[in-house]
Amino acid sequence: MFYIDYIEGRKVVKSDLIDEVLNFFTTRDICIHSKEEDVSYNRKIIEKYIGQKMATNHPVHGVDIAEVVDNKYFYNDTDGLLLKKGCAGYMNFGDCVPLVFYANDVALISHAGWRGTAQSIAKISVDRLIKETGCRALDIKVVIGPSICFNCYEVGKEVYDALLSTVDYKNGIFKKENEKYFVDLKGINKQQLLEMGVNKIDVCPFCTNCGEKMFYSYRFENKTGYRHSAVVKCR
Repeated sequence: MFYIDYIEGRKVVKSDLIDEVLNFFTTRDICIHSKEEDVSYNRKIIEKYIGQKMATNHPVHGVDIAEVVDNKYFYNDTDGLLLKKGCAGYMNFGDCVPLVFYANDVALISHAGWRGTAQSIAKISVDRLIKETGCRALDIKVVIGPSICFNCYEVGKEVYDALLSTVDYKNGIFKKENEKYFVDLKGINKQQLLEMGVNKIDVCPFCTNCGEKMFYSYRFENKTGYRHSAVVKCR
């Protein structure tokens, strides 16, 4: 279940599903990525809170996953970070879906926009964890973080069709109304996971566009350079 917590009075969102790792999602209160201004002060607050420096990435809406290693803190052209014991990392999001995986002392953060979802990055992440840890799909826990909701995410027919082909069960995660197409990006990723045999899944109820406006929305804030982040420390 998701709940609100605070770091030095700044709001973050957490899930209680994966208590083996330190995992939370930043909000507007504590932005650690922006193209418009220096937010290093907020990043230092986070790093003080978790007790170490964090690695991060430059996403390209693909499915490559990089393993975080000691003394390397930036990973170019990758949409997944694999974190073993003692490592910490964060990834930035505008409207795309943050996916946080855990099994057998290994965590993984994946960036699932529509392109990554169409390429089944959730399934690729599960396969990577199974390969790394020897676990079963049933052993994997997944937190699906804040992202754009079903009602807010209108897409073109080509995107709709590309996502439609990634799951067998399509009810309740796709809709067409008056020649407009909508997809539930969180729901599609959840369905991909269920079809892989993963059943320990916590889905964030918050939308990046509507509701309480706790997060940034690339789509509805004129391509804002601000981002919220998924932060993970694998203890």
